[in-house]
Amino acid sequence: MTPVDQQVLMALTAGIQSETAAYVFYIEASKKTQAKQFKDVLEKLAFEEKMHFQILEGQHHSLIRSEKWISTADILKREGLPEIGEDMTDVHRDLIKEVHAADSIKTILDIAYRLEVEAFELFEREAGRTTSDEGKKIFRDLAKFEEGHMRIIQEMIKKFAS
Repeated sequence: MTPVDQQVLMALTAGIQSETAAYVFYIEASKKTQAKQFKDVLEKLAFEEKMHFQILEGQHHSLIRSEKWISTADILKREGLPEIGEDMTDVHRDLIKEVHAADSIKTILDIAYRLEVEAFELFEREAGRTTSDEGKKIFRDLAKFEEGHMRIIQEMIKKFAS
């Protein structure tokens, strides 16, 4: 077997950190609002970030263990994948402070959009760097998810922050 490219493992780790930060952000932001519709969307985005975390964590684990990419569907079927627990909030203290300091829905949505753009750019960049077709597909799929989140947030800005 060919050893796994360390750049790929570093990219997966960066993606894990990015998804964890977004998850923590959405959970904290959803606690800050009483508007049910806004809260529901933030909680949905948190759930999706957790799913992305699981995809990245599963790929990282598989590449370390067997040096093979696995399908996203197979990853999401696995039991026992790490949970994003409350202790993760310690790592993202500055982001949580930023959420708590936000004085409007527009500010929260601006932070959310920034996080999604950063994740999109990371996954797009890594799709271009990765030499394996499987890796390119995983990173491109994740970039598409982030693009979807960017569109959702843009719609929320139009609806809630105008």
